[in-house]
Amino acid sequence: MKLSHLFAALGAALALSSAANAAILTSSTGSSANTVTSYSTPGLVAFDLDLQNFSGARLDFVIEEEDLLGPLGMNALVRNLSGEGLGRFAFQLGGIAFSAAGSVTPSFGTVSNVQYSSQAAVIAFAKPEFAEFQFGNPFGLNGKTDWFFDTTGLRAGDTFSITASVPEPSSQMLLLAALAVFGVAAAQRRKQG
Repeated sequence: MKLSHLFAALGAALALSSAANAAILTSSTGSSANTVTSYSTPGLVAFDLDLQNFSGARLDFVIEEEDLLGPLGMNALVRNLSGEGLGRFAFQLGGIAFSAAGSVTPSFGTVSNVQYSSQAAVIAFAKPEFAEFQFGNPFGLNGKTDWFFDTTGLRAGDTFSITASVPEPSSQMLLLAALAVFGVAAAQRRKQG
């Protein structure tokens, strides 16, 4: 009898712990040398990306109900394990949009600028980053902020993706042009609204 109570309590604990899921990382694709570790909690998409090479990664997530109760934040720790200096880095979104920019903090490099639109953020390093950088505030430091997603119109079970990449010079120009187009479109929407 006591054993059945123990199993019932264990089952209830597991059900409660699974009920507090955050945006769930369902898959990551890209080079098998690059690893992704998710630390997401309800209302926060958080992950580490370890880059052995610059081929990048696509991360696919499923929205949970708890992610829609307030703002959905994002932060990432991107470690450069390639041995090469990182000059640029980009996060492109699919199925979700940025609503607010946050911090970008390099370990040893220097950020020259961060350009973002609702669908992408591009970080340019004036001095190459050889170690790691923080996108958002993964360490909870004072004066640093996470990035935020716009979840308007999303429901539990909807999916979105984050593609993390090191843009090649030709694709950098296309990405910058796309950012400019998104910026102009957002400005026109603000004027009309």
